[in-house]
Amino acid sequence: MRGKLVERTEPSISDRELVAAIDCMHEGFQIIGPDFRYRYVNRTAATHGRRPSEELIGRTMMECYPGVERTELFALIERCLMTGEPTSMRSDFESPEGDMATLELRLEPCSAGVMIRSVDVTESHRRESQARHSQKMEAIGRLAGSIAHDFNNSLSVILSHSALLLEDVRPVDPIRSDLTTIHRASERAAALTRQLLAFSREQVMSPEVVDLNTLLQGTGQMFSRLLGPDIEVTAEYDRTLPLVKVDAGQIDQVLMNLALNARDAMPTGGRLHIATAGVVVNDTSGLSPFDVSPGYFATITISDTGHGMTPEVKNHVFEPFFTTKDRGKGTGLGLSTVFGIVKQSHGWIEVASEPGRGTTFRVYFPETREPQENPDSDSVPTETNGNETILLVEDEDDVRKISTRILRRQGYTVLETRNAGEALLTSELHPHPIHLLLTDVLMPKLSGPELAERLLDIRPEMRVLFVSGNASETAPQVIGEKTAYLQKPIEPDQLLRRVREVLDGRERRSWLSVKAYRERAGLTQELPKPKAKQLKPMNR
Repeated sequence: MRGKLVERTEPSISDRELVAAIDCMHEGFQIIGPDFRYRYVNRTAATHGRRPSEELIGRTMMECYPGVERTELFALIERCLMTGEPTSMRSDFESPEGDMATLELRLEPCSAGVMIRSVDVTESHRRESQARHSQKMEAIGRLAGSIAHDFNNSLSVILSHSALLLEDVRPVDPIRSDLTTIHRASERAAALTRQLLAFSREQVMSPEVVDLNTLLQGTGQMFSRLLGPDIEVTAEYDRTLPLVKVDAGQIDQVLMNLALNARDAMPTGGRLHIATAGVVVNDTSGLSPFDVSPGYFATITISDTGHGMTPEVKNHVFEPFFTTKDRGKGTGLGLSTVFGIVKQSHGWIEVASEPGRGTTFRVYFPETREPQENPDSDSVPTETNGNETILLVEDEDDVRKISTRILRRQGYTVLETRNAGEALLTSELHPHPIHLLLTDVLMPKLSGPELAERLLDIRPEMRVLFVSGNASETAPQVIGEKTAYLQKPIEPDQLLRRVREVLDGRERRSWLSVKAYRERAGLTQELPKPKAKQLKPMNR
């Protein structure tokens, strides 16, 4: 018996099942006919287009979206219909509620017209924009810090020389007025470099545990005088606000800059509202370029009723030298200084603004569990002269010479060296005590902290004062918060007071070890540690 031939066929699905499957896709899918009429729109494409599919199918694009014929998308559809060539684009769409979505569109010709596939890339586009913005701010910060570092050395020389000349010139001397002008101009330039360092997060900080409510109440009393009688100042304080560890002086700077920004936004008057609150933040992943962890935060909110900002201005508001003021009426460093201080304080800042609807800045600082200390009762020294021996290490010739001159005028013995190698040799050959090491932080081959560690093995009673014009990631963070530190540019009185404070024991020596320093600086090669030597008197 011959077997019966049975024809085998692959299982098939109905058109209805196929349409249902396409309708469930996470990718938008639509077909537009040659007459620009919607032939098919799946559920995701309807979501992307902010219209139900039943309102689209059978109607033209021009009916559903008036003015669409003037858009880039319409022109690409028209070209695809004419040439039969596929194309793609990325486009931003605004919903009726005002939220923005970024879509990637792929247009391909088909027998029914043009097939358009759409993918919502809003979140990835936002992350890309954040990354680009973060990289741009970091690059600007590095440039600003580098400029400030080089400029600070020059300013140290100008400020110190002009200050010494002013001491030597009689009040009636005609040249005194010119010297005063030079000195004041140098002080203004020094203030600008401090702002650049604040933006680049390279400003030396003296953090302490503070209550922001107390800090605000002290600063807030100045706001009324600063802003003028036509601006009403109101305040609202959260009494359960957590303590934070910040530099109180720099937070004052943040508050003053935000207040001045609000004043400029209300030229005809208005209202400034200040509020504090404690908030719990569980997700900080979207806060680039701020590197913060979830937790409990103290917030300061400053709101004004000014003219507000456009989205374009808001996107650039923290960049240095960006300003909307007339030429000569602003440096563009106020809000960039705020940005740098807040980031260096391990917090972040948010801004909300619309044209004609005012501006709100909200600053977040992380809670600290450290106890609040009593204010230090040590008085500032009135005498700045001395007879101690100071080992000065400075690779900038002009800065070293003027520093030596300033110290010797006050009676100090100064051992002048250009680098760590000369300092080690000078220390070895010097038969008498060296009371203070005054050294730059960043130097070739051997850093200031490394030099200090080596010398303290030999001279354990010697005190240390670090100096730098950069204070980058390899400066204050690696020498410790409590270390005696002096930020360039340096003026004579400032240098002498700091030296006297350290010699009199007002500063604790608590910089990090060489090992910790080298780990943070990315250095892995082990350094040989010299053995302590017994010093012998030199024959004279």
